[in-house]
Amino acid sequence: MVSNRQTKYKGFFNVDELTVKTRSGKEVKREVVVRKDAVASVVYDTNRKVFIFVSQYRPGSNSELLELVAGTLDVPGEDPRDAMKREIDEEIGYKTDSIKLIDECYMSPGGTTEVITIYYSEVSEKIHQGGGLEYEDIDIIEMTLDEVLLTRFKDAKTIIGVNYILNNKNKFN
Repeated sequence: MVSNRQTKYKGFFNVDELTVKTRSGKEVKREVVVRKDAVASVVYDTNRKVFIFVSQYRPGSNSELLELVAGTLDVPGEDPRDAMKREIDEEIGYKTDSIKLIDECYMSPGGTTEVITIYYSEVSEKIHQGGGLEYEDIDIIEMTLDEVLLTRFKDAKTIIGVNYILNNKNKFN
């Protein structure tokens, strides 16, 4: 369906302009944000019986958001599970004990190329402070099952993760 693609902007994200041929044969212009794919995880500390989230400023919402631990596939050819383990280490300072696929999805296919793979991960050993890399201002938030279920989240990947928790809540009692 795409007959032409031109990069119109290169920065932290790229913006491409597409010429798309509709089913009726009409050509229309559309812009798409070209993003690296990403990973996210529900993280559960099996020793302390808490879920671990992060809070950080997000430019799209112009606010701090409470989210799953997440990040982009920064290393070419990196396996998404390895990327998730790296993000858990960087953001919250834990070694990952186990990791299980929940699902994968497009975040907003009408405007971005990003596919996110969402996991459930168990941790039990904190190996350093966490808090993210040099330019990340990440706060680590620990919540009990009851606190998670009473919290209203505004981030789509986190809502997917919380639904996983809700559907498996007997595992966490």
